[in-house]
Amino acid sequence: MELLFETKPAGFLREVLCAPISQEETAETIVPDSFPDAERILDAYGSVVLRGKDYRSGGVSVSGGIHAGVLYAPEDGTPPRSLHVYIPFTIKLEGDLLSENTRVCADCRVRSVDARIMNSRKVMVRVNLCGTVTGYEPATQELCSYVPSEDADLQVRASEYPVIRARETAEKGFTMTEEAELPAGRAPMKELCKYLASLEVVDAKMVGSKAVFKGNVLLKLLYLTEDDELVSWTCQLPFSQYVEMEQEYDDDEELETAIALTDLSVEDANGQGRRLLINLQLLAQCTVIGRDSLEVLEDAYSLYHDFTPQWKRLEASGRLDRQNFTETVRTAVQAPVKSILDVQVYLDDPAVRQEGEQVIVTLPMTASVLYLDENDEVQGVTARMESACRTEIAETCFCRPTARLSGEAFAVPSGDGLEIRCTVVFTLDTMTRQGLETLCGGTLGDERLSSADRPSVILRPADADESLWSLAKRCRTTIEAICAANGLGDESARPAGMLLIPIMK
Repeated sequence: MELLFETKPAGFLREVLCAPISQEETAETIVPDSFPDAERILDAYGSVVLRGKDYRSGGVSVSGGIHAGVLYAPEDGTPPRSLHVYIPFTIKLEGDLLSENTRVCADCRVRSVDARIMNSRKVMVRVNLCGTVTGYEPATQELCSYVPSEDADLQVRASEYPVIRARETAEKGFTMTEEAELPAGRAPMKELCKYLASLEVVDAKMVGSKAVFKGNVLLKLLYLTEDDELVSWTCQLPFSQYVEMEQEYDDDEELETAIALTDLSVEDANGQGRRLLINLQLLAQCTVIGRDSLEVLEDAYSLYHDFTPQWKRLEASGRLDRQNFTETVRTAVQAPVKSILDVQVYLDDPAVRQEGEQVIVTLPMTASVLYLDENDEVQGVTARMESACRTEIAETCFCRPTARLSGEAFAVPSGDGLEIRCTVVFTLDTMTRQGLETLCGGTLGDERLSSADRPSVILRPADADESLWSLAKRCRTTIEAICAANGLGDESARPAGMLLIPIMK
């Protein structure tokens, strides 16, 4: 007899790509004729902008550029001058699972940037990129459930497996145009030397079909005053937006939002050096993350017939757990420091290593500091830093870490040098790529098994590693009958001692 199993389709986004980015880009820039010759590099900096994504069968590419700059000290001893260069890049990724339906979320950032003087009129800039490109593909899986009939005697063991995975992804570009005024008491700007933007999402949630989020843009400026002094200033620009999704979701659905910079410009709004016109082009990449409970039919047997099962593979990959750790980083640098002008910290990709039952996550960082020495001359120094955290993880899982700066990095004079300080927030996701076998069908033998030679009750000791299910299956009885005969109220309890086992006839 063919047994009846119902199937119910469940849609989700299958992760088909999670590729780390490691790419180096270089460019040469010429010192303008109106600028003095370059003697030494004081600082090099850069920020990533995304331009587009191209999808095709078997591959995907992400294009963008780096707004890079160099601050150099001239040979004639005049104040520092700045050079700006745009360096385009393309990240190409290949894979058999990629198609025109694949949609990616790109997290690209500068790992390090440095510059070298080729000659007094030419400078080479080198930028290292890092980050991750994650790709999703629409997928459907069929979940099976057993529908008992009157003449069927099948006993089925079902278990629930929680899995956290993507449901839908969408993106939206938006523009921020703001005017910011230098605080009273600050010297006006004569020349803008450097500007960098840091993006942070502080809240994100689903409201019906809208992915609603808000955050801040931390804009850091370095400029020359009328007295040819270098001054840094940071302002915070809040934003609030939403992205329309195709489906409606409950408020408890998780929303992951990655904000990417697509363009940035800062101008003197009125020519007086106190009011700035700031234009930002941003791209919000939103992914709805849902919690599914997969019912898996793990085992089955018949009380009175031979049973032939049919099995199929059920995908259960996804996130199991998420932990956040906050670490404070301090690094001392020897230098003849009088005062600090500017600090910029670039994060590398976190590295994972196993030590026994623990996972150690380390984060290399590069800090670039501008300062005035004891002779009031502008100097630059680069320092390597590192932060780390650890956690425990199951053998069948793997750790996917991310890290970000919390707040602004800064430096203070200390002893015979300076001390760089920053706060790092680690996010450690425990992931699994497991597949589960689930019962999807089966047949019962036509003839009823003879029970004439079987006793009505069996008295036997329970094995230490035997569950009520395995005991009932071996004796062709039910868990309910064993529990009733032995006064066991919890069907998940491990049996112990001598047990009465009623036999079904």
